[in-house]
Amino acid sequence: MPPSTAADTQALDALIISTLALLSQFTTSLAATSAASTSAAIKDPPNPLDILSDASRLLKAHVTKISLLAINKPFTPSAITTIIREVAGTCLPAVMSAVQICEQEETIWPEFVGKEAQLRVRRVFREMESLLQEVRNISQGTGAGLGGKRDSLSCTGVVWESCDALAELQKLGIAGLAVQKAEQWRDTIKDAIEELKEWMEGEALDSEGQKDALLDSDDEGMDGDADSFDDIFNAANSMPADRPELKVLGEKAVDKLRRVGLLYNALIKRRLKVYRSAGEVKGNAKRVDEIMVDLRAIPHMIDELASTFYDLDEERARIVLDKCVARAKGVATLAAKSYDGNDDEFTLEQYRRTGESTTQLPFWTARRKATSVRIAVSQEARADANQLDVCMARESMAPDKGGKKGPRETYGGPLFLKRTNGMCNDGLLLDAVRRGKRKQGKDRV
Repeated sequence: MPPSTAADTQALDALIISTLALLSQFTTSLAATSAASTSAAIKDPPNPLDILSDASRLLKAHVTKISLLAINKPFTPSAITTIIREVAGTCLPAVMSAVQICEQEETIWPEFVGKEAQLRVRRVFREMESLLQEVRNISQGTGAGLGGKRDSLSCTGVVWESCDALAELQKLGIAGLAVQKAEQWRDTIKDAIEELKEWMEGEALDSEGQKDALLDSDDEGMDGDADSFDDIFNAANSMPADRPELKVLGEKAVDKLRRVGLLYNALIKRRLKVYRSAGEVKGNAKRVDEIMVDLRAIPHMIDELASTFYDLDEERARIVLDKCVARAKGVATLAAKSYDGNDDEFTLEQYRRTGESTTQLPFWTARRKATSVRIAVSQEARADANQLDVCMARESMAPDKGGKKGPRETYGGPLFLKRTNGMCNDGLLLDAVRRGKRKQGKDRV
């Protein structure tokens, strides 16, 4: 390889300066809102996550070569110039176009996906700026030596990490990213519940008579009761014993927050994991965005709720708790229907949890261990249970503990539905089942 010249070094320095300016321009564009974007729309755009994955992998390979050329001797600025020019002309514009596609195809790509892509792309640009600045220092002789090598290698490693995070978006997809975010927020809620429980179960102290404990001597507390320090810190880390109403409210809050955590589990399983890949779900992106906005907001509200308890502000705690529960009910209502507009297990579960009559549902689900019986429901069915003859129907059941399979007598089978014209409510069914048990004691539901 021919030795480097001053002209090669100057060319490298000029290219690094222009590339840094390009990165700064791209970063500024990422900070702007999609409404303020003036870029022309891309016709027949490809999958932006595929673009991000390919561009990040290529960028990672180029960065590896730049790092090796920068730390090994002889230093060859011409070779580094070629690679940096390739990065500035291919990788960087490609990731920017992917972000633009996410904003443009808003009916396919939810807003939270575009924002996450912007966040990860911005990090790649920031780390690339650090690497290019380090290469420039080495080129000028200020970054050479052992310390320069360490800085270059560390910068390279951070760029690799940011590129891997960008390529991860393709593996996750819309559903995977939504699940990842929701699980993080759910874990935050769990941590807040545990902290609140520990505060409630801590060593209880009276809230009165603590503030002047350090000033019980003539030298304004310098020689006061040393144990008072522990008392004050314990009082801040536990619920006072003289606030029984606050304790009751805290127990109520813990119970409701646990249910909120269960709601997150249900949404993750029934709504986020089942979200299909891009191109198959046009029109559902906005709905998923609305769900994610609520799921992100609830942990912040719970943090505020915990703060009100720590401040012993009972009135404020009640207000924040009601707001938090209302927000959780709102997202449950928003996600009540499946993506095709039909009812499913999540719909039924939300009706059951909210305590609403199951007569508002198109069917009723009764689960007992391994067997499940679905019975049609109608608001018009108000027949007297005493006039209802319970019909028996056989349904296969799952293996019992002994591993044996066999038929099982159940109520609510085809004959039962035929006799009731396919219409009954849950109260009527339970009365019918009880009556059937009395008539045939050997059979069980």
